[in-house]
Amino acid sequence: MAQEKHVDFFELWQEKIFLGEEFLTWLWLSSEVDNKFTTEDGTEFEVWFENSLKLESGQGPSKKSVTCQNSDKENGAEWAEAFTAVMRNKKVINARLRVRNEEREWSLTLPSDTLNPKSVKLLAGADFREEDDGQVSQVGALLDRVAYFVELSTIVESLLGIFLQLRLSPEWQSEELPRLKGWVARWTRENG
Repeated sequence: MAQEKHVDFFELWQEKIFLGEEFLTWLWLSSEVDNKFTTEDGTEFEVWFENSLKLESGQGPSKKSVTCQNSDKENGAEWAEAFTAVMRNKKVINARLRVRNEEREWSLTLPSDTLNPKSVKLLAGADFREEDDGQVSQVGALLDRVAYFVELSTIVESLLGIFLQLRLSPEWQSEELPRLKGWVARWTRENG
């Protein structure tokens, strides 16, 4: 009789947590370089990182982290500390970002360990249903908010799918990593 192999979810999660960090780091750098993304159904959207990024390297007692602010856009020094951290092999573990498609715009926090959007705010594109008397029903408003959250979740899942497809392809090592590293090095030379 074959013995079943037991898979401990926590161990598996700890083993694969680096993917969330790589995903957020790739998403941040990709949004700085080109910022054009498309879902499988052809919906185009943009992503940009707002005022705060937390980056980290190492584990346990050797873990080092830094929280960077994007506070100097006018002088071209935006994210200077964050780019330096990436050059030192730190990865994004938490970010405040915005996502915008043709119809809506959201603001959210995305942690690398769960990739579960937090503090989600719909900034533009709310189209709440009105009742016959012109009032927005509470149930209708709740259903609309759920639909907007599902739409955002679909976009985040699409981004993760784009990343994983690229990360598992030969182009990751031969094209994507050199492209992003070159861009960071150029930015650091020009603005550092």
